[in-house]
Amino acid sequence: MCRLLKLEIRVKSDEINYNEERFFSNEQELIEDYLCALYRNGQIYFDYNLIKAEQHKYEAFVNVPDLESISEKYNNGYVNRSYKHLVVQIKEIGKNILYGPDCNCERVPYYILFSAETGTSSPIICGKCGNEIPLYKVPYLYLEEEHFTLINYQKTYASVHELYMQSLSDRFTKNQLVNPHSALNRMAFEIREELENKIKKPVYLSLSRIFLNLKRDGKKIDSDKCPKCGKDLIECDYHIGFLKMFKCDDCRLITDKLT
Repeated sequence: MCRLLKLEIRVKSDEINYNEERFFSNEQELIEDYLCALYRNGQIYFDYNLIKAEQHKYEAFVNVPDLESISEKYNNGYVNRSYKHLVVQIKEIGKNILYGPDCNCERVPYYILFSAETGTSSPIICGKCGNEIPLYKVPYLYLEEEHFTLINYQKTYASVHELYMQSLSDRFTKNQLVNPHSALNRMAFEIREELENKIKKPVYLSLSRIFLNLKRDGKKIDSDKCPKCGKDLIECDYHIGFLKMFKCDDCRLITDKLT
């Protein structure tokens, strides 16, 4: 369960020569670099707040996937380049009930690349329970040393979804969301494949159709068929609210329909 933390941050001001630093030129940039790096590494969520308490001291209010995520052992090189200049004390405020639960399954049969319209939490969910896998537990993709690709895809999907919702007659954004052959979903399938190679377990792409009513050749799509290859779909073990989830093992694709 997501926790809200208060980070009391003190800058080791006497030890820093900003003229020798490449990534920050003053104290505020140092703190911002630290928090941004934590976010890109999947250790905190994007919706954090930063307050200057007094000279060389700051307070940051951050949402984290769990209490373990903020541990130093999960820091990458980008986090440590600023963290080494800081003293950070952590205080738990409580559970943030606006976030859903994380996966606690001992064995995960497969994973799902899933992006919600908000784009604020993890885009990887468990194929057994349907709950999120925090990004700090997910391998880096390609040659990255942070989760740039996954976060960028998540933001791109959320932006396209928001554009569609603000202009419901726009066929281009609708096609990007629901057509498995769109540019957005081609990128998603490439990320899915890379993620599967790194995790060494099956990874599916979630492709929601329930509210978008995509048509081909003037006919409504058969909700019992895979939207990519046309084969019969297999029902998943979990539901999301009133939605049943179905998958195509050949295409590594998961879609939904009302129960």
